[in-house]
Amino acid sequence: MRHRTVAVLLLVTALVGGLAWTRDIWAQAKIARIGVLASFEVGSKEPVPKRWWEPFRRTLTEYGYIEGKTVSFVFRSAFADPPQLAEAAAEIVRHKVDVIWAVGAPFTRAAHAASSTVPIVAIDFTTDPVAEGYGESFGRPGRNITGIFLDAPQIAGKWLEVLKRTVPGLSRIAVLWDPSPGTAHLHGVQSVARALGLQLEVVEVHKPEDIDQAFSVFRGGPQALVILPSPMLFVQSPRLAKLALKHRLPATSMTPYLFAEAGGLVGYGPDDAATAERSAVFVAKILRGAEPGRLPLERPSKFDFILNLKTAKALGLTVPESALVTADKVIR
Repeated sequence: MRHRTVAVLLLVTALVGGLAWTRDIWAQAKIARIGVLASFEVGSKEPVPKRWWEPFRRTLTEYGYIEGKTVSFVFRSAFADPPQLAEAAAEIVRHKVDVIWAVGAPFTRAAHAASSTVPIVAIDFTTDPVAEGYGESFGRPGRNITGIFLDAPQIAGKWLEVLKRTVPGLSRIAVLWDPSPGTAHLHGVQSVARALGLQLEVVEVHKPEDIDQAFSVFRGGPQALVILPSPMLFVQSPRLAKLALKHRLPATSMTPYLFAEAGGLVGYGPDDAATAERSAVFVAKILRGAEPGRLPLERPSKFDFILNLKTAKALGLTVPESALVTADKVIR
């Protein structure tokens, strides 16, 4: 009897162990599903700009999430049209993804509206996440959104600092502002301008057709131009750079490469690759079981500073050596 009892116990143990082993193998084999919401590459139809996608995918691979083997992606892209964005986000949710990677303020907003339960990792450089209701605080958001946001005024300080050092006797600055993302950067640049004794002229633009009219308002007044970040103005970066040069306005934007390489004087903003890599770490943690509400919201840790020396010379400006040596790239 005793031997039979022992045999039964061994059999039960083996069965339970086998079930646990099978469950573990199934969990390891399960392919995670990531929803990707992002804008088209400027000038192309790529679903995610390469400067974001390549470092994001590479970092996921380092964490063991390999496309086609341990992870799959559901892509949805759209231009900044609210109905299109809403439908793109809804489609992602219907695919029952494990996490949504939202790149840009409109996509973060659309993902947030589409689901309060699916984890969302955002890259959003124009929104105050606490004021918007995405999280209760940076340290403990407490909801289904985490990621990297830029709401602090220090970036405005860098824009104005470089312009003040480069433009002799600078006192009047025009500010091009699309109000759709909110007021975080407008308030930041206003605060820094007051501290530096600079006068600002803020001109609102709501759509691309407003831009030419804005530059006609600028004519003859300001000595420099700050272009505040927005998805619409981001897409218009090359055009804005050319218009600023045409109107002989030293200008700065948060789109370093796209703006400065098209002829803008200064580009200063978050490093795209570093930000994408960091967001991939958030995604990997969530796929491994972390709750988004317990992952603190972060601000970008690395920035790109690009100076277009050709534009400076065309405008008759002398860029100080201190700016040249601190620039990540100087276009000569």
